[in-house]
Amino acid sequence: MEELRRLILHEVVRTYGPIQGQSIGAIIIPAFIGDFKKVLDNADTFDEVFEEYMTEDKKIHLILEGRRKLGHKGVKLEITGAVVNDNRLHLTEEHCYV
Repeated sequence: MEELRRLILHEVVRTYGPIQGQSIGAIIIPAFIGDFKKVLDNADTFDEVFEEYMTEDKKIHLILEGRRKLGHKGVKLEITGAVVNDNRLHLTEEHCYV
């Protein structure tokens, strides 16, 4: 999950610059991922769902995709995709579980 945050932060810093990007990213990234975790928790299906997020100034547009997955120890929440400003992030399995 930390790797997913780093990938999103990289895109935020690219948009806002290093100082403002770090500051903004420290606030919005945990908020967006936390909200998406709630969306997955409340999903009543194991199909893939997505949610869109945007900063107030509309400079960052984030789409998170994910699904609930039944594992050996119960339901796992998996992020299957992330798109920041039309840039699809390359996610590996380490990024995926919330």
